[in-house]
Amino acid sequence: MKVLFVCTGNTCRSPLAEKILQDLRPDIDVRSAGTRAITGERVSEKSKQILLQMGLDSDHQAKKVTQTDIDWANEIYVMTKAHLIELKNLFPKASNKIKLVTMDETDIPDPYGGSIEQYEITYYELKSAISERFL
Repeated sequence: MKVLFVCTGNTCRSPLAEKILQDLRPDIDVRSAGTRAITGERVSEKSKQILLQMGLDSDHQAKKVTQTDIDWANEIYVMTKAHLIELKNLFPKASNKIKLVTMDETDIPDPYGGSIEQYEITYYELKSAISERFL
C-alpha cells in the first residue's frame, strides 16, 4: 500500500503524519507533500522537536504535491476540508482516493506559529486518527 499525506506547507502536519504511520506500520510506503509547499524547506523546528521527543526520524524536506505523487498513492489523506476540496479540484480523476485523515471528518488545525504544546496536541490528534485508520 502507498499512502500520501497532504497539508499546506508540508513542514508541520503531513510530515508528522508520515513519520507516525512509518513508525506504526513499517509495511506501508508513506510520503507527504503540501498544496503550497516550498520544495526543499525543512520541517518546522517545533515539529522536529516533537518527532525527536517521540523517538521518530525528524529528517524531512518539504515538497509541493504533484500529479506524480497523486498517481503514486493508493490512498491520499488530507488535514482539512479545505485541503479535500482543493485537491479534488486540482486532481479530479483521483477524487475517489482523497479523504480526510480523521474518521469523524474533523479538521486537524495547523499548529504553524503556535506553541510547542499546540504541536504536541497536533501530534496526538494525528496519531489517534492514523491509529484508527491503519491499526
